Amino acid sequence: MVTDQHDRAMERARTRARQLRRFYGSLVTYVLVCALLLVIDLATGSSGDTFIGLNWAYWPILGWGVFVLMHGVRVAFPASDWEERKAEELYQKERQREFEHH
Repeated sequence: MVTDQHDRAMERARTRARQLRRFYGSLVTYVLVCALLLVIDLATGSSGDTFIGLNWAYWPILGWGVFVLMHGVRVAFPASDWEERKAEELYQKERQREFEHH
């Protein structure tokens, strides 16, 4: 029983570590690519119609940033924790119901 709990806890910890590693990798990639886009945009000069001095780089930075933010929220507030707790709650209710019927 204890080993079972330990195994489940270890698997959840490994999954969480994997999620964090992937998010950090995505975040680093985002920052590096955005820096490159800014350098390219600023180096090519403005064509007159700019937003905070940028011609086009803000579009991919903002668009991609939304997805990086959503990824971060999913990692910070994992649904699997809620699912695990809810499954345990429902399991206990089912066991109680079976116990009451026998």
